[in-house]
Parts: sequence; C-alpha cells; structure tokens
Amino acid sequence: MLLRVDYNIAAKNDGGLVDDWRIRASLPTIKRLLEAGARIGILTHRGRPQGRVIPELSTAPTAKALAELLGQAVEFVPDCVGRVAEQAMAKLAPGKVCLFENTRFHLGEQMNQQMFLQKLQVLGDVFVNDAFATAHRAHASTSGLGATMPVSVIGELMVRELEWLRRATEEPERPFLLVIGGADVAPRLDLIGKILTRVDTLMLGGTVGLTFLAGRDVSLGQSQIEHSCVEAARDLLAEAGVVGCRLHLPRDVVVARKQAVATPIGISDVHQVKDDEVASDLGPETLATWSRLLEEAKTVLWIGSLGAYETPGYRAGTLKLAEILTTKNGFSLLAGNGLVATLADGGLRERLPAVSTGVGALLAALQGHSLPSLSVLGLRQGKAWDGAERRRG
Repeated sequence: MLLRVDYNIAAKNDGGLVDDWRIRASLPTIKRLLEAGARIGILTHRGRPQGRVIPELSTAPTAKALAELLGQAVEFVPDCVGRVAEQAMAKLAPGKVCLFENTRFHLGEQMNQQMFLQKLQVLGDVFVNDAFATAHRAHASTSGLGATMPVSVIGELMVRELEWLRRATEEPERPFLLVIGGADVAPRLDLIGKILTRVDTLMLGGTVGLTFLAGRDVSLGQSQIEHSCVEAARDLLAEAGVVGCRLHLPRDVVVARKQAVATPIGISDVHQVKDDEVASDLGPETLATWSRLLEEAKTVLWIGSLGAYETPGYRAGTLKLAEILTTKNGFSLLAGNGLVATLADGGLRERLPAVSTGVGALLAALQGHSLPSLSVLGLRQGKAWDGAERRRG
C-alpha cells in the first residue's frame, strides 16, 4: 500500500525538523491502516529541489520523527523508485512502515511523467492520498497515482480538511466573517474578489491590509505595500460597498523606525504614520473593534498573519484575536504558513477547532479551482474515504 502525505517541513540548523505538526496530523490514517495489517510505503516531498538531489531536503529526518511518534521503527528508503524502493516494499512485513526519499528529487514527479509514474505504481496496489496540502498539484505521486492505481482512496486528514472546507463554503452559519492577512497580496485579492458577495464582514491586516489602505490614498511611510496591487484593491473597496460587505481596515498600528524595524516605538493612527516609520502590527483600537466582530461571528475563515510575524514583537495582535476563537461558539477555519507558525509559537494551534495544513490547496478550492488529487477520483467535496475508491480492472 502506498500512502501519500505532506511532510514538507523545514529543518533546524542541527538537521532536525522545525515542527512535527504535519506528521501528527497524518497519524490517524497511518494507525488505521496499521490496525488493518497493511504494509505502508509512505511518499512525500520536501522543498523544491526541481529534480536534483539536495541532501538538506532529504526525508531521512522525517522518518526518524515519524518513528518516535508511532512508537515503532520506520525504515528510511534512500529512493522512491527503482530497485531499492521495490526491494524495501517486498521485504516489508504486515503492520510495518517505510518512508521513501523525497519524490521531488526526480524531475518526473512535478511533470507527472508517465515513466516515473509507472515506477511508482509497481510499489503497491492500493493508493491512499492524505496530502491535502498538495491536493492542488497535478504531480505523479498525487493525482497521477490517484488516477491510475487499481484502488485509490483519500485518508482521514483529507476527509477532515474537506469537511472544514465544506462548513466554510456551503451555507455557512451567519454572520460569516473573513479575515485576510499575510504578505502574498495578489492571491488574496483573487480570493476576495471571488468570495466578497458570500461574506458579511471582511477584515484585512498584514501587507494585504496596508495595500488596501494605500488604495484609500493613506500614506504609510516605509511600510510594506504591494504597489502593483493598489489599483485592484481600490476596485475591491468600491465593490464591497456595492454588495454590502462590511470591510474593516486597521485604524491604528504598531510602528517602528525603518532603520530599526525589529524594535517597536509606539502606536500610530494610520493617517499619522511618519515618513521613516513602518507599520508592523495592529494597534489597540483596531484590536478592540475586531475582537467584538469575532465574538459576534458564527463562521470565521481566517487566512494569513496580521502582523510581521517573523519578529516576535509583532505577533501580539494575531494572538490576541486568535485567543477569542479558542472558546467561542461557531466554526472557525484558519490557514497560512505565517499564521500557523504564529499560533504554534503562541501555544494556540492545538487549542483551535480547525487549522488547515495546506493554505495553497485551501485558496484554490475557495476560488472554485479544481483540486487534481480529488477530481481524478470524481470528488468535488469530501466523502468518507471508504466511499471514495476508484477501482480498475
């Protein structure tokens, strides 16, 4: 049996993994398969080696971390295709696990090449896809295997993620509040344009919020703004008024000097940010208003951090608002690499009801794009994985 997961986890200086959260998220599927006596060969990737073997991106540290979490040995296989991979699967006993080397060390993975796909296929006769974070990629080890293996199903993490997506998109309980932050502005603008008519309230922070403030001709000193997106942001501001969506931008911000950006110097109204200052987090007036809005919401979809999360001093706004979601009624779905890292550092990630492992796949689905890993199975939204099989022959 082949199991595709997403263990794309950064490494620390000592070679260990920064976080084991994605590994822990896959454990329910792995344990269920082991209880059924399956022989599991795990496929995953790390980074973007573009078909080159880069030792720093090896999955060997992942095998060690998985073994510790499972409480049993996990054999590391130094390739994912070829004789060494085939021999590893042939020798694997029922109830045992091996983890293959980075699939992206082969150029055929991202190109979904037929020859590479055929080499993967011979490793098993059942395919379980539990890698939601790569569901929007048409790669050999994701949609390729899903379309061609005799039996293909989705795993428990995938089912859970799809259920969260369904709750946030199919008749969400209202008021429905969308929170958007982060520094990757253009994809967020695309999402806002697609979902604006479906939400009651929109709150924008991070570089996204600053770019929208620039669209209102607010001068923000040396703050990070995506100037190429200002005109599009201005158009969305006008559209929000037309469709009746309440759009909230920061009123006050934590500022620092450009030459010493890691050290906050105070709070400023957004209209009074000085020429040499940088806005790096939400101010108390904004937090008070946004806290009330979060308390009132029945459904919250939150993507991206609301401050310069790379600097610990600028995570306070995000953490203060996220704390509200740990105890309130209703449904909240959060995603985004910076946001997830902030929640983890603040001890909130495991206390929240739904934190997605894959912001790219989530954004694609929210915009109505096809997720190749699911479309090859004829799935639009989540079904129980037992009912999501694709049999051939």
